[in-house]
Amino acid sequence: MSAANRFPAWEQAPLPAPPVFHWRRWTMLIGPGLLMVGANIGGGEWLFGPLVTAQYGGGILWLANTAILMQVFYNLSVMRYALYCGEPIFVGFFRTWPGPAFWTIFYIFADLGGIWPYLASNAAVPLAAVFLGRLPEAGDGGFVRGLGYAIFLTAFLPLIFGGKVYNALERVMVTKLVLVLGYLGFLAVFFVSWDTKAEIALGFFQVGHLPEGDFNWATLAAFAAVAGAGGLTNSYFSNYARDKGWGMGAQVGALPSAIGGRTVKLSHTGKTFSLTAEQLERWKGWLRHIRRDQLLLWAPGCVLGMALPCMVSYEFLRGAPVPSGNAVAAMTAQGIANQHGQAFWFLTLLCSFLILAPTQVSNLDGISRRWTDVIWTGVSRLRRLEGNQVKYVYYTILTVYGLWGLVALSLTPNPLVLAVASGVMMNFALGFSALHTLYATMTLMPREVRPGWVLRIGLVCCAAFYFWVSSTALRQQWPAVRAWIQGA
Repeated sequence: MSAANRFPAWEQAPLPAPPVFHWRRWTMLIGPGLLMVGANIGGGEWLFGPLVTAQYGGGILWLANTAILMQVFYNLSVMRYALYCGEPIFVGFFRTWPGPAFWTIFYIFADLGGIWPYLASNAAVPLAAVFLGRLPEAGDGGFVRGLGYAIFLTAFLPLIFGGKVYNALERVMVTKLVLVLGYLGFLAVFFVSWDTKAEIALGFFQVGHLPEGDFNWATLAAFAAVAGAGGLTNSYFSNYARDKGWGMGAQVGALPSAIGGRTVKLSHTGKTFSLTAEQLERWKGWLRHIRRDQLLLWAPGCVLGMALPCMVSYEFLRGAPVPSGNAVAAMTAQGIANQHGQAFWFLTLLCSFLILAPTQVSNLDGISRRWTDVIWTGVSRLRRLEGNQVKYVYYTILTVYGLWGLVALSLTPNPLVLAVASGVMMNFALGFSALHTLYATMTLMPREVRPGWVLRIGLVCCAAFYFWVSSTALRQQWPAVRAWIQGA
């Protein structure tokens, strides 16, 4: 029996007609791209963006631009897979040789870089500063840690209520996007100098520019990892395209929430369409739709979401000591308040909280849904359950992850250091999964709907970029890693 046949065979159903886009109906663009822009404006944009620009200047931002471009190729490829069969790409990985047992072990290790809830810890710092009226100090560690626990637990709430889990996430992330980009755009327009704006904007195009002298490649690797989505997070695009009902996702269903999702069901396996002329014409319409999602919303939104925090932080942190620990956001707020009044201290801290905390929600959902889809499709004993009972799998995994997160928060003295280490591991995961996506789409999908040469080359370039940046960081940091292992 082949590895592909260990999962149930795809069923057949007609491909729904794609939406006919018109600018007067711009709301049809609200989908995975906009949701993921909201989710992706998080640790990378508000922690690493200000950190690297404060240390190395705006010229280093080409790394973020390159990372986002590479991820566009990845995102389009995994969404193409979901449009064809209604399954997330992560399930497709498990359909390939050498089979589910091998890929389960492999991706558990590959996921290690993304399972640490460092965003909750980092979001606790600006919130603590609001309560304390100052930057947290060493003696405030217990208070900050307690807020981290509270933020982490609160992140579960949007995933429990509503019909589709996807709909709750979309509402949270679109609201976050409007508030955050609105406030940061105001600061950038009125308080950031033209010199800073120009340096940050031009930095996205200074390809190959690196800091002079000694610099920390691990920080740059983590910066590249979290620009855009990063790691296995990019695979969520296929999940969300399915749950949004795009392509064959409309024939498969979605993940229901714990409360209010009784009528929402998810099929145990994917569904494909016949390759007739009419169906292939519809297929081309869906491909145009996901290109709009990526090229008009996600990629520009990610660039803007990186540029605005970098402009604001660079303007007010330039010349200050390099931020340590997870105090980047609070130091930015202090810099703005010193020049423009105490009101901006609170507003900027609240903006920092809105940037970091909701992204923890999407991380919780992403990790849980990734493994839920694999288990729901691959475990034969679960196939006797009704489609709306998939929530039992999802919320079991979510509960286990919640318990792990509480333990992890107690073991994490410096979330920024952990974020750097996680970023390096996430790069390797994304690089390999880009190649795995190429393999899965070329072997599981019929020739008529496989990625073209542009996407194939893009996936290889994506893998090469992420392997290069993290292997360079690992090579630079290996003496310190080896000394830590020998002393452990």
